[in-house]
Amino acid sequence: MPNFNQEITYLILFSAVLFLPKLMRRFRLPSGITCIILGFLSSYFWNDFQEDQLLLLLSRLGITSLFLFAGMEVDIEELKRHGPSLRKHLSVDLLIIVFIGAFCSYFFHLSWQIGFILALGLLTPSTGFILESIKDFKISEGQRYWISSKSISEEILAVMVLFFALQSDDFEQLGISLVVLIVLLIALPLIFKGFVRFVAPYAPKSEVAFLVLLALICGVVTKKIGTYYLVGAFIVGIIARRFKHFSGKVEGVDIFTNLSVFFGIFIPFYFFKAGLSLSGNIFSKEGILLGFGFSAIIIPIRYSAIYYSQKNFIKEKVEKPWKVGISMMPTLIFGLVIASILKNRFGLSSDLVSGLFIYTIITSILPLFAMEKVPPRNYSSKILKKN
Repeated sequence: MPNFNQEITYLILFSAVLFLPKLMRRFRLPSGITCIILGFLSSYFWNDFQEDQLLLLLSRLGITSLFLFAGMEVDIEELKRHGPSLRKHLSVDLLIIVFIGAFCSYFFHLSWQIGFILALGLLTPSTGFILESIKDFKISEGQRYWISSKSISEEILAVMVLFFALQSDDFEQLGISLVVLIVLLIALPLIFKGFVRFVAPYAPKSEVAFLVLLALICGVVTKKIGTYYLVGAFIVGIIARRFKHFSGKVEGVDIFTNLSVFFGIFIPFYFFKAGLSLSGNIFSKEGILLGFGFSAIIIPIRYSAIYYSQKNFIKEKVEKPWKVGISMMPTLIFGLVIASILKNRFGLSSDLVSGLFIYTIITSILPLFAMEKVPPRNYSSKILKKN
């Protein structure tokens, strides 16, 4: 490739990552998949970004702001209202995690710790990606509600299991991590109260910047204690939701909308970075076979569990429950996070990481082939009429 100077290199990168995925939405290809493909191709033909610190920072901003938003989507009162149904559903999910984790440990000769973490990558729906994707599908408000409630509750369970699984090999480190988390849980409400009282009145429209910065800091803290960025960012989001100041409009500014715009800008860099980390053996024969094998076994198990829960644990009748099950299949973000952990921290074999990655791609594009799409909005005719 030509030897461009750094400024032009970044201009090309930003143009490709921010604009090209939007164009591919015309063909219903998720932006995350497009960015992963771009990263993978870049690693072969233009390998200038592998160790780029700016790209690393942008990707961390993307993943922490996304899980900050996911945490703020958690309505504790609403989850309590359907507590019995969700608890039964999560009990089934936990049993499946244990079963799949034990199966992976036995079949692939892994430690139980790695087996359980692999199981989380195979079973955990990616709430942020799912809620963004279902905007393109024809679903009712009732279906949308249960997709949101179930995926959020499963993600909370997965974050908790991941935290303990990552620390389970060192009880001293687990104790330190628990202390750090307790300190965060005590300190964060005080920090939020201090911001609302002493900063917000004198720094209008600074809420989103404050939330993003706090999520990044807490994400780095939880990464340093041996978990992952998403844990700290997710906790910040859940606690922020408790404060009315951060759960609505402030001086006409919708914090949720602005935050979604922010992570919408930066999360493509996380996917691009994930694509960069892929190597050629991602398409090895063994990796492909494992990916399709995971899909053939895990997708029916997940779908059956969701369908069973809707039929037996929910009092209200859910219209076309199969749509809820299919919509909850994507594991893109959590799958990439787990693949990164297994590869970088545990040195898991490339075939298994490849299999997990291919399975993640399959689950993430599956709804595109099964769900009825919403027709695209005809903006052009409206613009022409105005002009």
